[in-house]
Amino acid sequence: MRRLNFLDDEPWDEADDDVRRRWFGHPFGTDLLGASLTELLPGADGGPLHLHYGVEEMFFVLSGTPTVRTPAGEEQLSPGDVVYFPEGPGGLHTFSNPTTEPARVLGISTKRFPDVVAYPERGVAWVATRHPERPVPEGGDEGIIARFELPPGE
Repeated sequence: MRRLNFLDDEPWDEADDDVRRRWFGHPFGTDLLGASLTELLPGADGGPLHLHYGVEEMFFVLSGTPTVRTPAGEEQLSPGDVVYFPEGPGGLHTFSNPTTEPARVLGISTKRFPDVVAYPERGVAWVATRHPERPVPEGGDEGIIARFELPPGE
């Protein structure tokens, strides 16, 4: 058994002006299951809708009242809410936090590669045969990580 406390405030694997993330699959060396803690700071805009081909995701709201946006519109979430996104176009989503308090969301996902993540609002997608943030072992396969333009209408 391996153990860590995902509520510890440091270290964050990714931190920018309005969002911080910590991934848990990497420290455990998982192959099929991913997990992350996302903290949306006050005013976080959430960015464009995205979807995965090859990955399904489930998110658990731990604190705060983030907003989830899908093609059907926006909905404010509360602690204890759980939302699910299948792979493909039915899974288009993004989160934001228009409130004055931070919001924390725990994400659980399948982890299959290659993974294709599409951002239809931006007209781009990327494909990866490995997780881009996971270190490549010495002499290991660096895989392919590529960004490309989506055809019109996708």
